[in-house]
Amino acid sequence: MPLVPLEHLDEVREELVKASKSKHRRLLVIMGDDDSRLMATLLDFLYEIKDLIASEKVLYTYHSFYSDGSMRREFFEKGAPKDVAIEYVSYHKLDTVLGRTYGACIADFINNLEPNDLGKIMGVVRGGGIYIFLMPTPNRLMNTVTRFQSNLIVPGYTDKDLKRYFEKRLLNKLMEHQGIAIYDADNRYWVKKFGQVASRLYEEPKLVFPEKSKIPLKVFRLAVTQDQVEVLKIIENFYSKAEKEKMIFVLTADRGRGKSSAIGIGVGWLAHRLRRAKGRCNIIVTSPSPSNVQEVFRFSRKVLELFKHEVDSHEDEEGFIHKVTAKGIEIEYVTPFEALRTRGDLLVVDEAASIPVPLLFKLLERYNKVIYSSTVHGYEGSGRGFTIRFLHRIRNEKGVKLYEYEMEEPIRYARDDPVERWTFDTLLLDAEPKELSQEDFSLIESQQVVYVAPDEEELFLKNEDELRQFFGIYVMAHYRNNPNDLGIMMDAPHHFVRMARLENGKIVVSMELAVEGNMDEDLCRESARGAWLMGNIIPDRVIKHYKILDFGKLKGIRVVRIATHISAMNKGLGSFALAKLEEEAKEKGFDWVGAGFGVTYELLRFWLKNGFVPVHMSPERNPVSGEYSIIVVKPLSEEAKKIVDVIAKEFKQKLLGSLASPYFDLEPEVALLLLEALPDPNPKLALSKLQLARFLTYAWSDMTVENCMDVFNMVTKHYFLSSSRPTLTEKQKLLLVSKILQAKSWRLTCDELNMTLTEATSLLKETAQTFSRHYLGIGSPTEAEKYFYLHVDEIEP
Repeated sequence: MPLVPLEHLDEVREELVKASKSKHRRLLVIMGDDDSRLMATLLDFLYEIKDLIASEKVLYTYHSFYSDGSMRREFFEKGAPKDVAIEYVSYHKLDTVLGRTYGACIADFINNLEPNDLGKIMGVVRGGGIYIFLMPTPNRLMNTVTRFQSNLIVPGYTDKDLKRYFEKRLLNKLMEHQGIAIYDADNRYWVKKFGQVASRLYEEPKLVFPEKSKIPLKVFRLAVTQDQVEVLKIIENFYSKAEKEKMIFVLTADRGRGKSSAIGIGVGWLAHRLRRAKGRCNIIVTSPSPSNVQEVFRFSRKVLELFKHEVDSHEDEEGFIHKVTAKGIEIEYVTPFEALRTRGDLLVVDEAASIPVPLLFKLLERYNKVIYSSTVHGYEGSGRGFTIRFLHRIRNEKGVKLYEYEMEEPIRYARDDPVERWTFDTLLLDAEPKELSQEDFSLIESQQVVYVAPDEEELFLKNEDELRQFFGIYVMAHYRNNPNDLGIMMDAPHHFVRMARLENGKIVVSMELAVEGNMDEDLCRESARGAWLMGNIIPDRVIKHYKILDFGKLKGIRVVRIATHISAMNKGLGSFALAKLEEEAKEKGFDWVGAGFGVTYELLRFWLKNGFVPVHMSPERNPVSGEYSIIVVKPLSEEAKKIVDVIAKEFKQKLLGSLASPYFDLEPEVALLLLEALPDPNPKLALSKLQLARFLTYAWSDMTVENCMDVFNMVTKHYFLSSSRPTLTEKQKLLLVSKILQAKSWRLTCDELNMTLTEATSLLKETAQTFSRHYLGIGSPTEAEKYFYLHVDEIEP
């Protein structure tokens, strides 16, 4: 006899038959605290529906780190139907299954419910298939500390401080949505049945292929939706004899629309065609992670094999394809920053919304033909802000042929799939802020804006409209959101949110904040010795790099994220929200407010404008974004001000000594902004007579700068360290940074600063003469001449 009553088994079978007619999916949640009942119930349901899902493999995901998770898997494996192919994948290896299609997915969430894991699996099941979640009962779920949550409990907090709003939201959304059923395995009853799902009979679309095309029909037949056909028709244009013509294709789609596979088909055909025309073809593929582009490689290989190429796939240690080669053909993955150092016939940038816009434009400068693609809503987060902001700038680029397309048709299931609706809603993947009217802009201009500290339980669990506005601002602000960001915000005890809202209720600024510091002496010493401290990013970096334990004892607020409504940028709203946060922080006795971010000129200028002081910069660029991470702090108490003043001066000295290495490739504009923002230690300039002679001979005679680079470096550092500075133009200062402090070649300096060699050498000599007048009191060749001729007894020993 089955553990589950027969009529209960029929419920799922009947619902799945109905779902398959509309090519939709269903979600069954089996809850229970008794593992044997839970797994027996799972097997009963699986045997009842096995013939409906056996056309593809079943994915079973679990936590191999937990002994009971492995035991449940073993129990299931022994009892599972032998005629159903099952693939077992631990959650930490989920990236390996992205892009694959399954008839069902069984997800064991007993030990750990991580939002990113949930987001990743929700696109792999085909229409007519089913998700089966194994979950603890609500009571146990709300009293267990999961692996994900344990990483959110930072020093000073306990598991009792976890907010658990994400878990509550998840349970609420499971109850709200149709197409989802919940079964209590311990007590054998339906907590909730599937309900009435609006659906219509699915009709397989007839694809319309172009009558004339360079792409053969056999390649077009690899497409499964009309959207994919349209993408291939656009990629056909990239086979162009005008190789130096700038051509861009911006492709967007929700997850599961076949974006990467369509690009892979197009790239495979293009590689074949270019190889025939030129004898060789090199295509560069980049993305934040190689896992994002596996479908590009799989389908490009499939097309090359269609044309009888002998193809090799090269995999990395994790099993991800990073290169596909054939005779005369190379399709290779590199990180976004590495892509700036490579060349190719075509650059494919996948998940472009996860790459900073300045880097995207640098890539465009380097490559003539670029395909940018991005997920609008998916487990990676949302790229809607990318499409708005990036496309706005691209459309204004001169001499660029631009193609745009947004894919809408899902490839694994039909439109209006109830499981997709639940996923988007639960993880806020499709959240958007309210549109702003002229009346709203009038409110902004008249400063009718209020700073709000919302009731978080109300915001996260009850006020859905306000939550979608609040989170939608991040979605639209080109932030690299993912579901874990939402989980952290809702569960972490030291995180809290603030917003700026118009008087009519529309949210225009969203802020996620974290309390840091207030550490005891022992914890501070651990940090100084190199231990990594969870949840104390700014104190940890300050103590590690400056060894001042006192800073860790201070209490501060880190701005995790701040974003302004995309239609209301550059109107002072971000600065308004920061000023109000500082007022609140002072009132509550905090010592500082700070932030960490990938440094760009625009971002750094924003923080400096608001009185924040740079105190540390990472010595290495982020391999994905290509940015150096920087920390800025605004002291609020006298004790914090004293420490920040000391470390800011030290940071300036360190930066001046590090621009040649490791910050050789830091943008001169950013370096200059940092140097001019940091305080001046005001050291003395001490040159020997021999050093003085060499510098003056360069400034006022015919010696080259290369012969006095060491001295010019000393004088330049003195210029930036001293409060007594002569007036220099912006170009002169950038020249000092690039040529003198970063020690770049003349060619690199001129390219970077858009100067001719004549202009650069002339400006640098003028700068040396200005320094000679201001710091050495020597203002002409005649005055300098006496230093051109020295006797040995005039020189200090």
